[in-house]
Amino acid sequence: MMPLIILLVRHAGRRLRLAYAGNAALSTRYLWPMAMKNTTHAELSANIQQHGWLVFSVVGETQPLYSYTVGLFETFGHPEVVLSGLDMALAQALLNDIGSTVAQGLVREPEELYNDILSDYPCLFKAVPVTVYEHYFGRALVFYGETTFPVLQCLWPDALKRFPGDIGYDKSNQEPLFEE
Repeated sequence: MMPLIILLVRHAGRRLRLAYAGNAALSTRYLWPMAMKNTTHAELSANIQQHGWLVFSVVGETQPLYSYTVGLFETFGHPEVVLSGLDMALAQALLNDIGSTVAQGLVREPEELYNDILSDYPCLFKAVPVTVYEHYFGRALVFYGETTFPVLQCLWPDALKRFPGDIGYDKSNQEPLFEE
């Protein structure tokens, strides 16, 4: 049984209490230093061979933080996964938990709800269009080169369990959709 971790996160000026039912040991397993900023294909390949996947976070002054996996498709044939608008440590921990479930054989499908990621809220997966990859997934493009790879965005709901794009969704969640 995985431990339940309660995280208090300040996000968009609000305090959020998130229950995280994940493996605490994995929360730092694949965190990589900024030294990997200019990584080569060979360096990425070696790390992915060793660990199965990597998680990268992108911090911008004009956009909310987002984190994504590189290697899930190569290692397990599963789409890469991106999360946006969450605290970096939380996003990395959640992506590592998702990666662990993929390694155990669970396949995440687009337009499906999953209740095993955030204990109090369902998460929805949406396919990310290839046309936006070059703007967001630089390290994945370095790794995959000419190989086409799929990406799913893992969306988390607002307090009333509405998702981005739903009528009445609380836009202060700062969770942009990766779309055209």
